[in-house]
Amino acid sequence: MALVLNATGTSSPYVKGVELRIRRHLPPEPFGGEYGPNPRPKVPVRIDGLPVKRVAFALDNPPLETGPLIGDEHSFTITGTKTLRRPGVDPGGADVVTGYFDRDESAVYLAKIYDGVYYPLENRNMGWDCMTLADHDYAIEGWAYESMQPVATVGAKLVPEYFGAWTFPVSTDQPGHPRWVRMLLLQFVQGETVFDKILKATKNDTVQYSLLPDENLRLQVLKNTFEAEIRIWWDAEVRHQDLEPRNVIVQADGNVVIIDFNDALVYRFCGYSEHPKNSDPLFRSPIEHYWPFIPGRDTFAYSEEQGGPWGNWIPEGWVENKESAAEWLLKTWGNPPPDTYKPLSDRFLNHLAHRERSKAVLEGLEKLGRKPAESK
Repeated sequence: MALVLNATGTSSPYVKGVELRIRRHLPPEPFGGEYGPNPRPKVPVRIDGLPVKRVAFALDNPPLETGPLIGDEHSFTITGTKTLRRPGVDPGGADVVTGYFDRDESAVYLAKIYDGVYYPLENRNMGWDCMTLADHDYAIEGWAYESMQPVATVGAKLVPEYFGAWTFPVSTDQPGHPRWVRMLLLQFVQGETVFDKILKATKNDTVQYSLLPDENLRLQVLKNTFEAEIRIWWDAEVRHQDLEPRNVIVQADGNVVIIDFNDALVYRFCGYSEHPKNSDPLFRSPIEHYWPFIPGRDTFAYSEEQGGPWGNWIPEGWVENKESAAEWLLKTWGNPPPDTYKPLSDRFLNHLAHRERSKAVLEGLEKLGRKPAESK
């Protein structure tokens, strides 16, 4: 029996009390970008300058099929919504809801629903319509979780536990012709995202550092986030590529769970990029990878106003003095367990840009193998 929704293409119908009749499904292979060409035909989303009707468009351009449905029908009863839409940034996309599986109220799950009717009508830069955008997200995120779940160091530890990909019918005004929608079923992880914690500490558009968790916990979260990103990338061969505060859930003990993999690089499907561990079995030191100056990536140790997504989470002093961020990296990963990371490269240790660093940073680098200035 198909779900009946009054789909307008604006607000989501996936609300508390709605019951979905779901069957197991195999996601299509990821496409676009480094994955290869889009398998869907390009179709117009406007006729005589007017946008198409979403439901009719979805019926004419259904999600990609990968074979017959798998297993028996089950139910998923929605109990609440977790969808986050940033005004002016997220005009649509996947719906995130909580619910019960087969009406068993003893356990709450999380579902991500990829309904193209509630995606942006088109992405003009990519030339993709709403159904293509939904398929793209579902394919990448589905195969990211399929790849991560079996990995002992990653699945159900650094990412939510994965309970499979599913599909369900939605009734339309054409009797006997439902449209099909895809979804992923995941563990509902207790905790708040880093973004939520920053938001709670924001007053009059300014973060009040006194309202954030204490600095030691924030640094522990940052350390755990970096190490989780590396383990997922190296052990599960999935590179997240969108590690922002909204995608990191903080648990009560400071451990983190990484979410939202629709922008990920799943190497098993990537025809253009070989996983770097094929040539270097060990990941490079986090000191080198996250170094906040040349020759590093400068990914976190600067203010939100300068474009750094973690600028409101790092210690306040780092915004004005990135030397402190470098000192923290050296202290945190200067003496890792054996065979955890590659030693710092000679190129990094002796890079000319380090001459501008503080005495404390230079001394820390020299302890790890940098040649003293007088010996050069």
